[in-house]
Formats: sequence, structure tokens, C-alpha cells
Amino acid sequence: MLEKLTFEMEEYPLKVELLVKERQLYYRVTHGEEGGTAKMQVLESGRRWLRHLEKLHLESWRASYQPETPPEQHHLWRLAFKDSKIGMRRIVGDQAYPGSWAAFVDLMNRIPGVEIHKVRQLEQVSLILHDTIENSGGTIYLPKQKQIQLVEKLIINRGKHIVVFTRHKQGLGTERHAFDSVRNVPLLLERIAAQAARFSAQSDTIADDYLPQVEWKLIWHDGTEDSGSYTLRGKEMPEQWKEFIHEIELFTGNVRGKLF
Repeated sequence: MLEKLTFEMEEYPLKVELLVKERQLYYRVTHGEEGGTAKMQVLESGRRWLRHLEKLHLESWRASYQPETPPEQHHLWRLAFKDSKIGMRRIVGDQAYPGSWAAFVDLMNRIPGVEIHKVRQLEQVSLILHDTIENSGGTIYLPKQKQIQLVEKLIINRGKHIVVFTRHKQGLGTERHAFDSVRNVPLLLERIAAQAARFSAQSDTIADDYLPQVEWKLIWHDGTEDSGSYTLRGKEMPEQWKEFIHEIELFTGNVRGKLF
């Protein structure tokens, strides 16, 4: 259970102090050069706030978050907290953030006096592929028709930290693969967000009935949604799609379908 927490952002500048005492959550917020001598206040619905904080799994955050390219101007953020189970942790970042950062910002904004801009973070990806495959026949388990309808679905969900891939063949049934990882699912979304954000400019206007069709939908943390469709054209696909799919291939390992 959380005992105390301090969060600072140089960009604003802002300092938030939290203290759990006698089953109540106390807070103090200071801005700029203000001193931290003001009396700490009780946060209403503090127990509920703490339950939401637990779901963010701060213990899984790395000690440091740095962008791949060093920024010209630094905007550091620091988080220090003490938990009765894991002890003391200190984390620092410079314009790079953990996977649950957007939800953390939302939670901090519930504290009076805190106003941090929301992050347009990718929350969910949905891909649905429609195709037909030849029926090779030869066993009692296969249907009689020569062409079999194939539907593949891939769902990546940050909140539930799961990746689910299903493959349904008409008349045969459905195979299902699920990956559950508090660390790796947000990391995957973080690594594919830039490519996914460029999908909207690449939607197909004319579908090809002889090639697989993919419907895609993106849900962002700020509430916006993007959707469209692609015709899978192999090497002719846009680079952002290739990079996007390659990252998913790295995540799923030996699990493969027509999507990836």
C-alpha cells in the first residue's frame, strides 16, 4: 500500500506531495517558487483514488525514461514513492513516458490545483481481416465448398493489458491466442503509435475483391477514434503499415496469420 508519493514536473513547474495517514490521503500542491509549507489537505474519495493508482502498477515502471534522440531542451519529471510492499522507488523521465502515463496524468488531474495537459496516447487497436482460402479437402473435418471464408481479428487493449488474436475458418472453427502483460502490451502500443497515427491518410478508396481486406480502428486516450480499411498488397503496402506489422510480429513470436 502507498505510504507517500512526490511528483514533480519542470515543464509547468509543479510539485505534488501525497501522504497516507490514519487511512486518509493527504495532498499538497505547489507551483513554481512557492514554498512547501502549506498545510496538507485531505483528498476527498482518497481511498478510491488510491485504488485507481494501484491499477497503474507503478512498481513496473523503469527507473529512467529517455527519448531515442536527446532533446534540445530538457523537461524533466520525477516521481518518488514509498510502498509498504516494495519499499522506496525513484523514477525520472525527460520527454519520454511509461505506458500508463496518460492514465497517471488523468489521476493526478483529479487532485485540486493540478492541471496537466492530456496525452494523445494510443489505447486500443482493432484489426479485422476478411479473405477466402482454397479448401484442400481430404479429411472429414473440412467443409464441402471449394472456397472457405477466413476472418482474422487482432485486438490490442492497454487498459486490460492484453493482445488477442483469433482466426476463424468457415466450417472449421476458431483458434485463439491471448497475451497478457502489464509491461509489454503498453510498450507495444507505445512503439506502434507513430505508425498507426499515419494510417488515416492511407485508407483505400477502392477495394480489390481478389485481395484480403483489413478494417482497422484506433482508439486514443483523449477520446478520439480513427478508422478505415486497407487492401493487403504485399510489398506495395505503405511503410508505416510494414513497420507497424513488423513490431506486432516481434511481439507475437511464433504466432502467425495472414495479418502478420
